Amino acid sequence: MITKNKFIVQVENYERHKEVLEKGPYIRQMDLALSCSQLVSLTPREMMTNRVTWDMLKQWDMSPEELFRRAGDDSREQLSPIVEPMSDVIKGFLMEEFLESTKENMEQALDNAEKEYQKLFGGQADAVPEIYVISNELRIQGAAVIFYTDVLERFAAEKNSDLILLPSSVHEWLVLTEASAGEIRGLEVMVRDANRQVVLPEEILSDHVYKYTMKTRR
Repeated sequence: MITKNKFIVQVENYERHKEVLEKGPYIRQMDLALSCSQLVSLTPREMMTNRVTWDMLKQWDMSPEELFRRAGDDSREQLSPIVEPMSDVIKGFLMEEFLESTKENMEQALDNAEKEYQKLFGGQADAVPEIYVISNELRIQGAAVIFYTDVLERFAAEKNSDLILLPSSVHEWLVLTEASAGEIRGLEVMVRDANRQVVLPEEILSDHVYKYTMKTRR
């Protein structure tokens, strides 16, 4: 018997995962779908889950509404949302490489990561609009955090701007303020190209770009 414990919310492309989604409760959001998984194990580097099916809900005598309520609460508790400038994310990856490959101490690795970032991007950093990454602190199945009730609302208020959201994968979103986003069709071409050349097929979230409107909170 599979017992209840903690649950998480995840988001994926509806058409790509329609068959497996219909084995359990889900909520459509445009071309996306929210579903729930049981959290089997969680460490600072990995997460194991088990998708919730209709049979599991019947076994637990749990309604879909209760499942999504619990999964929403558990997701916030277990996988806190993060919003970071892309530059900080890149520096973090560089720092991890220095820590693993050269066994440097944290301070030295941080210093070398900053130098490497400047070497790679310093000359053009000011010309490129700031891109933010929205995910969870584990960066696994982190795209679902935009459906936490206040993440986009608070970030839009902080920037005093509507937001343009680019689906990077099921793990994260790339976000720009509307004024810095430029032409939407060009962004959609970029997203489609990334999906076909970089993102694993099972991790593709969408080929579309989305807009969050601060006034309507939608």
